[in-house]
Amino acid sequence: MISKNLKFGIISKYVTLKSLESYTSHKYGSCIMSLTGYTFLQSSLHWFSAPALLSSIGLVLTAQQTGKGEKTFGMGKGDLMYYHKSFGTLSFFLLLPRLSTKLLSPKVGALLTSSSFEQKAANISHRLLYGFITVMPVTGVAMGMWGGKGLPFFGRDFKAFQKKNGTIAKYSFKIHKTIGTYGKYLVPLHVGAAGVHGLQKGGIMWRINPFRNGRM
Repeated sequence: MISKNLKFGIISKYVTLKSLESYTSHKYGSCIMSLTGYTFLQSSLHWFSAPALLSSIGLVLTAQQTGKGEKTFGMGKGDLMYYHKSFGTLSFFLLLPRLSTKLLSPKVGALLTSSSFEQKAANISHRLLYGFITVMPVTGVAMGMWGGKGLPFFGRDFKAFQKKNGTIAKYSFKIHKTIGTYGKYLVPLHVGAAGVHGLQKGGIMWRINPFRNGRM
């Protein structure tokens, strides 16, 4: 027979665990999901996509500050725009696998260190950022393919469609320019928020690490 002390200890631990589960579920959402990370494929695509996005943004901003006949980092405005478009094309190629894994992978819950306000802000900013990384490469590709200039890709360029469509190219340019002007601020916002959570030691870098726990 189980002694009364042992029974009492088991019941106490059960009550404590249930109370903790109830508290974390109420305050942070799903505790189990909060302690899980992104899949290997999700994490890997994140780290492949991020440099392409940052390079594309950085290059076009540099090109805008480079005058005609001037050079920045040894490149003129035309070269800077060429590599801006090349990284944009790379972002386009990474877009479908990234969105697919986002939709098909298990949902990852909020960080345990996040307040309810931070969770809501994170959800909104993430959705806007996903919209940004979708619209920008898609409109960039549309401009090149229907505008007649094709797609630059690090020396191995893609030819434009034989039949041009000025309407698609024109509106793609307008959308690309407008979204790019304001949407680029989502990137430093995302990086800054990640940095803050990193200082809070909430495990944000752990769960986006594709090689966590030595997995391959």
